[in-house]
Amino acid sequence: LKELVKRYKAVYKKDVGDMRESPALDVLELLHRRGAVLSYTDPHVAFLEHGDLSLKSVPEAEAASDGIDCAVICTNHSVFNYGEMPNRFALVVDTRNALKNIQGENVFRL
Repeated sequence: LKELVKRYKAVYKKDVGDMRESPALDVLELLHRRGAVLSYTDPHVAFLEHGDLSLKSVPEAEAASDGIDCAVICTNHSVFNYGEMPNRFALVVDTRNALKNIQGENVFRL
């Protein structure tokens, strides 16, 4: 996962729905191959099809109440309240430095 993030730092696309070359696709694929049950939240991408994955965006409030084991931040869209994420999710992996001023035992940065 660290290598994927490092490789795609240059194609960061905040607040747009353009998924071309998005590191989120590789992260989803990697987790899917390892057997993870996936969902995603993106106000700019309502539906996502990649390989054999076909997903619909889930509102953040719904995702937080669904017992998600881990939230992975792949794009730091302006619409999200990142300060609340460590309180809403058991584990948060931040690949975009969206939580740079937020500390927590459940926050991991890549």
